[in-house]
Amino acid sequence: MWQGWISGILGLWLLVSAFTVAGNKTGDLTNDLILGIVFLILGIWAGIIHKSWQSWVVAVIGTWMVIAGLWFPASYGGNLANDLIMGAVVAIAGFWSTKSSVVIPREKSA
Repeated sequence: MWQGWISGILGLWLLVSAFTVAGNKTGDLTNDLILGIVFLILGIWAGIIHKSWQSWVVAVIGTWMVIAGLWFPASYGGNLANDLIMGAVVAIAGFWSTKSSVVIPREKSA
């Protein structure tokens, strides 16, 4: 599913931006690196073999990204905006993917 690939690409960006975006402090840097790795792995995995639990994990972690962006006192400036936008996009893609992975069984025609 394309949402998985988007999450993987954004995970790669999160890994790069952890070192390049101004204002990234230790706690926030660690959070960005760990979540970047998780997004990258789950995103690529979901793009190849989609399981509904992967989408839920990505959606929840994306939501955490938004909360953590506001919670860490070291987040400010470009890094705060990066974390908020990344978290929102990944959470939306994750929840969207969970919705599209739900299969509604049809009644058998006689």
